[in-house]
Order: sequence, then structure tokens, then C-alpha cells
Amino acid sequence: MLINLFKKTDLKASFWKWFSNKENELYLNFEENKDHYMDEISERLNAIDPNLTFEIGTINDEVKRQFIISADGIADSFESVENLCNAAPAYSNWITVKFRPRMSSENIEISMGDVELSYDDIYFIHENHRHYVDLKIYIRNYDSKDNRYDFSYFILLDSLVGEYDAVAKIGDTSFYPLTNDIRERAKKFVELTSIVDELQN
Repeated sequence: MLINLFKKTDLKASFWKWFSNKENELYLNFEENKDHYMDEISERLNAIDPNLTFEIGTINDEVKRQFIISADGIADSFESVENLCNAAPAYSNWITVKFRPRMSSENIEISMGDVELSYDDIYFIHENHRHYVDLKIYIRNYDSKDNRYDFSYFILLDSLVGEYDAVAKIGDTSFYPLTNDIRERAKKFVELTSIVDELQN
């Protein structure tokens, strides 16, 4: 166990040493050679934890890029994200972000073939357990035999409440078709954000 701990520590230090040597090149040229950089970063992150993924944002109004490190929604790898991000040096041109953050859009639509799903298509009823909530999810035109509905929902959930809260604060989830009766009694999907924020940590 001790040897494994030292190995993971060395890999984190090695990753940030490599990133520090490359950070200006990545900042200036990421879009021009995106596939190469994506492969190289993925290989180095996967050496630390095979579940780690990442996103690199465009240059924002503050002339910075976001480097988002994610566990891809896998709770067992959350510690790897925390440890790696906590070891990150400070950069003038980069912001290191733990986990995929919430998106600020009022509505997002996911399209998978002929299945289209947005925030407006989803309602829910929740059961509060202090630290997390169980959800009954009601989706317009939901077909339990078509997993594109479930997959699209989880992408939208990630966008709405962020990767960390989507895993840490959401418990059991079950899916049902949306009916007019349920629409009258259930909450709109966007209301889930305030419910999650009120939960105890």
C-alpha cells in the first residue's frame, strides 16, 4: 500500500511537471493540434487513474483557459481528481477545475438520432435524505426500452448540477413517462439545483 501511495504521488508530480513545461504551448496552440494534445494528456492522466478525463476550455474574457479534470461521474475516482487538482501549481493563464462544473444555460438540449431531450422535457419528485435525494424522473415521450433517454438525462443532470453533486447528492433514480397528471404535481427539472444546494454536506 505504501509503495502504491508513493507511485501515485510520483505520477501526480510527474504530470504537473510535464504540464508546466507544456502549458504555454497548450495555451497558444491547443486547437491547432487538438488530437495530439488530447491523446497525450489522456495517456498521462490514465496512468494516474484510468477513469480520469478532462476538458480544455477556450480562452475566456480574463485571457485564461480552464483545465477541467473529471472522474467521468465515477465516485471511486473522485479522490484521484481531488488529489491531482490539489497538487496543481498556480498558473497565470490557466484555471484548474475539479470535476465538470454546472453550465449556466437556462436550457440545454441533447439530440441522439430521433431522440431529443431538454431541461423542459423533464420533471421530478424527490425524497429528501438530508445529505442526498432519491429521484423519480418523469420524461416526455419516455421509452424504457430506449436507453438514449436515460443516457441523455444523465448528461443533462451533469450540466444542471455539476458532476460532483450529480454523483454525491443524487441517490436512487427511477424513470417514468411524463403524464399531464404528473406535470401538475412534480417539479420542473431546473428546480433540482436549489434542492441540491440546500442539502447538508
